Formats: sequence, structure tokens, C-alpha cells
Amino acid sequence: MNTQLQTPAIVGQSRIISVQTLYNNYGAMLLGYIVEAVKNRDIAEQYLIAVFNDVQNELDEFTKPGVNAFCRLQLMARKKLIDFFGSSTEPVSEEKSNNKYTAKMNREQQIVFCGVHWQGKTIARLATELNKPDEAIRKILKECFTIIRSSSK
Repeated sequence: MNTQLQTPAIVGQSRIISVQTLYNNYGAMLLGYIVEAVKNRDIAEQYLIAVFNDVQNELDEFTKPGVNAFCRLQLMARKKLIDFFGSSTEPVSEEKSNNKYTAKMNREQQIVFCGVHWQGKTIARLATELNKPDEAIRKILKECFTIIRSSSK
């Protein structure tokens, strides 16, 4: 049993090692995920840096039971990408995303899909913003997934 008192320098160094380990294990996958979203490697790298700069402040979240580190990193990336995609009810513009799936969606489907997937909005929030019942938003979201499934064949 190690009975040594950990000094702030040792604790700080272990946090740096933890962030470095997360980066080594998941950095490339997360970069690929972000590049697919923003369609620009330079911008994606900036978002990756921003995510990993925040990781050190949220290391405790990664050690909670049942937390998947990559899913947590994706969630952090999505929160950062809200700035890129905007937080309005406007669909993703053509110059921001040449995503082959969202291109096949109509305006309302784009708003719902991007609102849920990229902006992290709840069904209830989108229903309020679009002045529609929750069930209508769920139906639109199901249509979006049908478009994605049929497009990937």
C-alpha cells in the first residue's frame, strides 16, 4: 500500500498522463468523427484541440462507473460543434455540411435531425420550437433514420 502523500505536482502530472492516454486511445477516432461533421480537416483539428483542452477539467466524469470514454468525448465534441452548426432552428447550410444523408432530407427533417444529433436538443424542445406535438417530431426523426438507412445500402 502506498502511504505517500500526493503533492499537487504529482496529482497534476497524473491528470496530464490521463489526458494523454485518452488522446492516444481515442484522438484519431474523434478526429475522424469531427472531420465527417465539418468536412474540413483544419477546422476539425481545432475542435479536437478544444475538446482535449476541456478533458482535463472533466476527468472525473470519465472515471464514473458505466461511462464509455469515446461516447463521452463525442458528447463533448458535439457541444463544441454547436458553434459550428449554430443553435437556431435553421437547417445546416450547404457550405457547412456536404453530408450525403442530410442532403436527401427536406428542410424540416434537417432541422429535426441536426437539432437532435448535432445540437443536442430534446424532442420536447424541438416540439416547442417548431410548434408541433412531440409525436410529430418523433415521426420526423424516424423518417430521417429511414433516409439514412436506405441511403447507406
